Amino acid sequence: MTTKTTTRTTDRTLREALAPYIDAAKLRRLAAHGDDLQRALVPGSQPPKEVLALLDTLAALLRPLPRERITSPADVAALLMVEMSHLDQEEFRVLHLDTKNRLQRCITLYRGSLNSAIVRTGEVFKEALRLNSASIIIAHQHPSGCPDPSPEDILITREVVEAGTLLEVELLDSLVIGRGRFVSLRERGLGFGKP
Repeated sequence: MTTKTTTRTTDRTLREALAPYIDAAKLRRLAAHGDDLQRALVPGSQPPKEVLALLDTLAALLRPLPRERITSPADVAALLMVEMSHLDQEEFRVLHLDTKNRLQRCITLYRGSLNSAIVRTGEVFKEALRLNSASIIIAHQHPSGCPDPSPEDILITREVVEAGTLLEVELLDSLVIGRGRFVSLRERGLGFGKP
């Protein structure tokens, strides 16, 4: 059984070994805006173990270092896209950030069906309050591959913004991940303003 410490040590060792050959920041930008890797995954088919191992390796490379800051939706998309865009069930994740927008933890809060996951707003903040997080980012993927936000996505975002205001844990963004693309609801002004 692997522990979080073992995983972090393995990730650090992998990064150090590849550092002379790979620019991790550039790889993150490409992962957030490119879809070549995602096109290699055929919808509806389970990738072989080798492909999943490659995706795990890329996810480890894209994961921010402990002192790195999340500065844009593309940073979050790069972190999540490799892991989430090929899933055949919707997943809802919460990223917890400290006062300097450094990632404290990323948890999968819900796993849903082919096209939905029911989200309880109170659960979104449970770990954030435990970690004393300054802010959170929520993200989920659409198994269809199309990241266009649904009316439910906008409603959930609005509810999390309102609850975060009361709890003093700001929702920085809400992302929808598709195959090779993502949508930032904050950038589009969906769910963050007045109805």
